[in-house]
Amino acid sequence: MKHLTIRKIGPIEEVSIELKRINVLIGLQSSGKSTISKIACHCAWVEKEIVAAQSPDYFTKKGSFKSILTTFHKLEGYFDEDSSIEYETDVMKFSFIQKDESFHFEWKDRLAYIRPKLIYIPAERNIVASIPNWFEVKLEENNIRSFMSDWEEARKYYAGEPMKILNLKAKYLFDKPDSKDSVIVNEKNAIDFTNASSGLQSLIPLLVIIEFVTKGMYEGMYEEKEKISIKDKTINRKLSATIHDLLESEKGNKNFDIKKVNAQLVEKMSKPNFSIIFLEEPEENLYPVTQHDLMNSLIEAVNNTEKCHSIVLTTHSPYILTSLNNLLYAAEIGKQKKDKVSKIIPQKYWVDFDEVGAWFVKNGKITSILDEKEKQIRAEKIDDLSHQLNKEFDKLMNLRYEV
Repeated sequence: MKHLTIRKIGPIEEVSIELKRINVLIGLQSSGKSTISKIACHCAWVEKEIVAAQSPDYFTKKGSFKSILTTFHKLEGYFDEDSSIEYETDVMKFSFIQKDESFHFEWKDRLAYIRPKLIYIPAERNIVASIPNWFEVKLEENNIRSFMSDWEEARKYYAGEPMKILNLKAKYLFDKPDSKDSVIVNEKNAIDFTNASSGLQSLIPLLVIIEFVTKGMYEGMYEEKEKISIKDKTINRKLSATIHDLLESEKGNKNFDIKKVNAQLVEKMSKPNFSIIFLEEPEENLYPVTQHDLMNSLIEAVNNTEKCHSIVLTTHSPYILTSLNNLLYAAEIGKQKKDKVSKIIPQKYWVDFDEVGAWFVKNGKITSILDEKEKQIRAEKIDDLSHQLNKEFDKLMNLRYEV
């Protein structure tokens, strides 16, 4: 369970949202979609940091919670006197009140935490392609800089192995010795990434990172290559000591191996066990058919059966919603006609309705656009513009033929 409430921040008046495994926010530009996503990401990060320290003390310092949020996610000027944030999970609940810049915290079940890898993929992701020397660009420690760091790690993992880009006649290749990104077109022509189309410049960083954080980084070979930093070792020692004390106090008459249970808990609380992806505008610079293929690819990655990945995406695109709707419908019809449905939409793309949240953001508030009865996204919300254009066309047709 993850519940987030936001009041009076930027364009948001009041939003209360329970995050599911797959979450979609749609609405007009500047309606507050990204604000919700950024605050959700920040709260998940705060939870991770509190668990690592086994203490909320850092965030109880006046202004620290807000300062990191506004700098990292570029939300300066979004807060006023009535702003507040509340966040609750199975592990803890906390709140920030702007009026007195106070941070309130309460443990619920501190041993229930399972650490995720948090990844924020901004709309500005094509910076790694549009700027040849992006690694030399000095930026503040914000979500763009963090994304660039994740991109650097992900592309190195796939060095030397061409990666197919959806159903397009293109592959991505990273040459590690030369630190060069290339796009192979039509199986023969290799062009510099900076000269690729705007669609590929937006799409390739997204796909490479998604593949890495849902699969590559959890593969045994990669895990063995990772070195544990001094900071991580210190955190692990603190976690181990705290967990040991908690287990001792709760042991009672139960017969279990404290040392073994301690090691298991430290493992799940100190090392990423799954990924939470926050993705802005996946449709950026993409033709509708490619948007459909991308949505299938995203769902396939998140549906990794060995992990419990989740995603929060913001979009303006009705094609993204329509694609998701088909996957919801496939899962529903597939309950009775699995084999037949699988021939139309493979099961790896199916999405359980109960694991999806979809909201329309407007006038600072959100409205669920899910139809609980039909187990679908409500059709009238998928493409309001088409309805508007059809009405205009009908009026013009009436004028043409009026007597």
